[in-house]
Amino acid sequence: METSKKMVSEEELKEYFPDLPSGPLDGYRKKSSFSWRRMKLACDNSTTLKLKHDIWTFMETHPLFQHSDVSIPLDEERHIAVKRMYAVHNEKFTPFEKIIEEPRVIQAEAEAIFMFDSSLAVKKSLTFGMFANTIRGSGRPHQYHFAEAVEEGKIGGCFALTEVAHGSNAKGMRTTATYNPEKKQFVMHSADFEAAKFWVGCLGKCATHAIVYAMLVSKGTNHGLHSFIVPIRDPKTLKPFPGVIVGDIGEKIGLNGIDNGFVMFNNYAIPKELALDKFGGVDDNGDYQSPFRDPSKRFGASLGILSGGRVMITSISTNYLQKAIVIAVRYSAVRKQFAAENAVEETPVLEYQQQQIRLLPYLAGTFALRIFCTWFGSVHINMTIDNYAGKQDELSAARGIELHALSSAVKPVCGWLARDGIQNCREACGGHGYLKAAGIGDLRNENDANCTYEGENSLLLQQNSNWLLSVWPKRRELNVAQESPLGSLEFLLDVDDVLKKTCPWKTVEELTDPYNLTQMYKWLTAYMLKTTYEKVSKLKSDGADNLQAKNDSQSYNAVALSVIYGENYILNHFYKTAISFEDEACKKVLLKLVSLYGAFLLEKHMATLYIGGYFTLDQGLHLREGVLRLCAQVAPEAVALSDTLAPPDFCIKSVLGMSDGEAYKHLQNRVMTYPGAMTRPEWWRDVVYWDSYIPSKL
Repeated sequence: METSKKMVSEEELKEYFPDLPSGPLDGYRKKSSFSWRRMKLACDNSTTLKLKHDIWTFMETHPLFQHSDVSIPLDEERHIAVKRMYAVHNEKFTPFEKIIEEPRVIQAEAEAIFMFDSSLAVKKSLTFGMFANTIRGSGRPHQYHFAEAVEEGKIGGCFALTEVAHGSNAKGMRTTATYNPEKKQFVMHSADFEAAKFWVGCLGKCATHAIVYAMLVSKGTNHGLHSFIVPIRDPKTLKPFPGVIVGDIGEKIGLNGIDNGFVMFNNYAIPKELALDKFGGVDDNGDYQSPFRDPSKRFGASLGILSGGRVMITSISTNYLQKAIVIAVRYSAVRKQFAAENAVEETPVLEYQQQQIRLLPYLAGTFALRIFCTWFGSVHINMTIDNYAGKQDELSAARGIELHALSSAVKPVCGWLARDGIQNCREACGGHGYLKAAGIGDLRNENDANCTYEGENSLLLQQNSNWLLSVWPKRRELNVAQESPLGSLEFLLDVDDVLKKTCPWKTVEELTDPYNLTQMYKWLTAYMLKTTYEKVSKLKSDGADNLQAKNDSQSYNAVALSVIYGENYILNHFYKTAISFEDEACKKVLLKLVSLYGAFLLEKHMATLYIGGYFTLDQGLHLREGVLRLCAQVAPEAVALSDTLAPPDFCIKSVLGMSDGEAYKHLQNRVMTYPGAMTRPEWWRDVVYWDSYIPSKL
């Protein structure tokens, strides 16, 4: 991607991103010290910039993608989402040859669509992507025609893992697939409603086929969770097949363009050929076979597709935060309240310290997450391509294990940063931020799902901490290059010496230097791993079993460890990207953002820095002062940084956050033209003659 960045000319950038309209934001834009267009190359290259431009241009000029200013009925919302999905899919923006040339385009396409319509993006990913990828990753060549059929739009796919009564504990699921050797069939069955597959995206109304995870039972033995291609509805009529009870779970607090559904099976038979048995299955006689001797490894391999979902969710969370921060910063630059003594004009609220600290660390965080997610997504896509090609060496296996551990940490880190950032954006926009037309409320509701689907965040952190705890005993002989090919365990290099140190930096400038912050995080991550391991060991020595010891060491230990591990990795990647950026003006600003992001996060772990003896009181106070100073330094660049992050106004869809800065004009237009805004309600008589339906107490 570095090579692609160098090839992008200023003229090409202007073609994709023309000059922004003049207006109230001009003053802040003139203060910026860098090119907002050139800064886009921190996250994209010429190929992905052009792809996003092409997708947005297609949407803006297509009648299916015109916005409604009023809420629409649930059924209509889902109808529009599915029509848009097929319209985008039919354009084939990312054909196979383009993916091979630049794998990053898969994620770039999703990012562009998310900026317009989240439900559309999720539906497209589930219907065409996750279904086909699972078949190619877990199935065999004779099943690939299902992947081809879904890509051609002949069938619609979905992914059914979670049940009503079990989600995180996948091994406790109760949908069964019992093999009948005489008929060469699996009989799918749901014992009761608690065993129903639930929250299945695209299943409520549209999907014709599902990847269903069920307990494979043969010759009376339960061999654990396995995946199957299960026909649900007739592709020509969308009517369910006999033995299948399928429906829609109803309205949600967000993402209502997605028809989440449930399904139950009543002794529903499917051919043996529909078992995705690459990682384990039965022969015609019902004897179980698997290339994995360890059932837990087979189980992990069969659920490997979930790592891809978690990688994608890191980017999804970032998309939501990205839009929210653009809206809030632009509005804060034009919103003026109170005037300094002898001042002619009121002061933009962006100039106030409290507004800065509510927004600007999240602006820095958005850049950190966007840059990280760009790289992380590419890593996963390249690994997927290698897997399809049959590449299975020890380094690939180690990379897969580390990717799973990383995704289990950074999904919560990204989702929670987005959650907190979006809420701060909502509140920083005051009362106007509560308007649906501001757009932030919808972002908040839609991001909320990222904290629980594809793994509830707190439980994912436990998966990550379990992996880290297994590494600690072998830290001294650890071969980081081989066992941590993605570099997330580099904090363990010279770990014993690192832990003997205290923070050597004393001044505000030293404590907020971007490189120094990475070193402070290195100590913090190592300290948390050491103390968590000691906590678990102490509980075991006191008589607790392994499960109890880990459960009783989550709060203040394992959960914090995994969060800090994820933050450390993202911070280091942000720093490495910033320091190597070729445009000097952009590099200077990026490094300032690294400092703000790192100092803001580190301040939240101040208690641990004190407890561990790494920080003194003065160092903690100087770090806080540094956060405030960095906010003040970033404020003049904030609008231009938001312009870098912003999609076209067509996607922003916010009266407060449009690129011309005319928030009050857009607000006035929306209020004055809102249907029925200035007409008497049809039920006006119930206001005037209320006593006609409320009995008198006299």
